[in-house]
Amino acid sequence: MKNLFLGIIILISFSAFSQQVPISAMYPYNTSFINPAEVGTKKGTQVQLGHRQQWVGFVGSPNTTFLSAQRQLNSKMGIGGNVSLDKIAFIQRINANASYSYKLHIDNKSKIRFGLSAGIMKGTLDLSTIQADDMSDIVLTSAPLKMTFDAAFGMAYTFDRDLNIGIALPQLLGTKATVDIIDGSKYNLVRHSNVYISYKLKVDEQFEFIPLVMIRNAQKKNSQVEVFGNVKYNNKLWGGIGHRSNSVFILNMGMQLKDKLSLTYAFEFSSSGVGSNTSGTHEIMLSLNLNKAPEVPEEEGRFTGRRAN
Repeated sequence: MKNLFLGIIILISFSAFSQQVPISAMYPYNTSFINPAEVGTKKGTQVQLGHRQQWVGFVGSPNTTFLSAQRQLNSKMGIGGNVSLDKIAFIQRINANASYSYKLHIDNKSKIRFGLSAGIMKGTLDLSTIQADDMSDIVLTSAPLKMTFDAAFGMAYTFDRDLNIGIALPQLLGTKATVDIIDGSKYNLVRHSNVYISYKLKVDEQFEFIPLVMIRNAQKKNSQVEVFGNVKYNNKLWGGIGHRSNSVFILNMGMQLKDKLSLTYAFEFSSSGVGSNTSGTHEIMLSLNLNKAPEVPEEEGRFTGRRAN
């Protein structure tokens, strides 16, 4: 009975785990995080290392650490990969995936990209955070979630290098994963969708303003809307404000540290729910651009504000 009770808790935790698809405030600066079609839009190789700590001060709050890399193979194709570790309470989940994108020219001003990613997910227990009378309990000596395979598909349409519209479908296959500790139980990877639109407005020679709207949706769940207004100055400094459904406000800022290295930070706070009783959510990302030349392709800038010559 005790095993069944704890097993149900674990199953529920996985069902709500980071809304299954981890949320990040960094995607306005790298949309490949949410859409495989955006992989390889910049020349050369880019590497990002980041960490997100949600609801600081709340015991067992979610956090995510990720390492991401992508490369443009040629003018039409790009590849990328991402590894992340998600934690909530005593449960942790490792995700690893690889992505591929392909671009088609519709006319001189319009382009469309298609992307596909595939990867694996593995869930385990972090016993160092658990206090129990009997540490030999079967629940504490087995992994609650077996390795699972899934995929994502995405499309991105660009008009005149300024307007960008994208749609991504994470957890496309809706895979069912077996939960070892409860006979016959399954953990469903619910299908999601991310739809976004942005437009780059050039204020003057140095300032650019990039408004962005995104709608997240999970199957049979309420939609979540995010609105951002980001500004970039002289390709050296950037920042913005945003709002997410459920009264979440977002501030972000970043700067170019060196020619190839940049730093971006985001802070989220909420006026309702669990987040209103914490010290907010903090997220930080280091980006390394290994371009051999300062050349910028026409695709770049839809979110970061840089325009090709």
